[in-house]
Amino acid sequence: MLQGYRVFDADAHGSINPRMWEDLPEQFRARRPRPVTIHDDAGLGNFNAGWLIEGSLEPHALGPGAQQANTPRNVLVEFGANLNREHCSVGSMTLNDPAARLADMDRMGFDVQMIFPSTLYAHMTNDPEFEAALCRAYNRYVAKQCAANPERLKWSGLLPLREPRQALIAIEEMQRLGARAAVVFGTAGERLLSDPCFLPIWDEFARTELPLCVHMGMSYPPLAQLGRSIYDGHIIGMSLPAQLAFMAIVGHRMLDRYQDLKVAFLEFGAEWIFYMVARMDHYLPLDRGAHPFGLSMPNAGELPRASIRDYVKSGRIFMAAEADDQMLQQLFDLIGEDQVLFSSDFPHGEGRDNAALEIIERQDLAESHKRKLLYDNTVRFFGAP
Repeated sequence: MLQGYRVFDADAHGSINPRMWEDLPEQFRARRPRPVTIHDDAGLGNFNAGWLIEGSLEPHALGPGAQQANTPRNVLVEFGANLNREHCSVGSMTLNDPAARLADMDRMGFDVQMIFPSTLYAHMTNDPEFEAALCRAYNRYVAKQCAANPERLKWSGLLPLREPRQALIAIEEMQRLGARAAVVFGTAGERLLSDPCFLPIWDEFARTELPLCVHMGMSYPPLAQLGRSIYDGHIIGMSLPAQLAFMAIVGHRMLDRYQDLKVAFLEFGAEWIFYMVARMDHYLPLDRGAHPFGLSMPNAGELPRASIRDYVKSGRIFMAAEADDQMLQQLFDLIGEDQVLFSSDFPHGEGRDNAALEIIERQDLAESHKRKLLYDNTVRFFGAP
């Protein structure tokens, strides 16, 4: 509890580390991500180490696909994990030491955290079978670590959409292991989440009644390739896929097909939703056949049945806004005051460690809004601890 407020953190992380792949199937073990260091590191700053994944170094700071993410120097002593870390220990960062994570939660005043994987999982490999193996190994790892205190440590299971057979197995497995949600990224490679090839997976997932989380990540390769710096990666490669996911889920009638589906968009910020709702509602009546030039779209019957604004007001779309978001009141008006979530992104270096305090200290929020943001809305999405 923090200053009399209960806090349910809707988006925290377990940093990437070798223990996540200890039980990879035998045929994939030699291909596991491996920590490497760069000896000619002039001009690379802290990015002098990374994970060797399928012949590529991730993360990297320069050139196509550049992004900031978990490096070996954060979690392995031989790569610099013995550096002074003021905000948390390595065991807490990785979840290898659940007691250390719980101690950090106590220090920050957090009652419960929902754990998500590193965004590197958004594009670790182009091989669907290997991707599925990595996802399922992560799910088993995080389930085991969170089992140390399941009332306070919750987790969301990675859903490997690009390998249908493994996706169905992963759905059953994550349920059996206690996942409270499933997580995907903005796209599944170059396919929208609504691609017809994924329908059997979504049909099965809908039967679980688990909520779905769309998390920030560099999942769409063409956008990733546009970037040449970490800044490009943050703004283009990692953030824009949110709009692709929103179009897939709302614009391609996934909410019509799955009447009980709830979806949260995490770590993308929230401002983009205003543009998407306005643009999609602007074109929806035109593309249903009311175009002034008499053009009737051949797939008009596949367009959303209601207005986009109605969908986002339905209580099924949730968003994690930034604590200092100046448009928070407008977001309440758009999607509802019961649908906005609090997230810390802990232990990542995004400067959100004090986000809960920022919300408490805001003068423009009603007391009821603060309590909903910090706890009640997250319970409404994930269920009670």
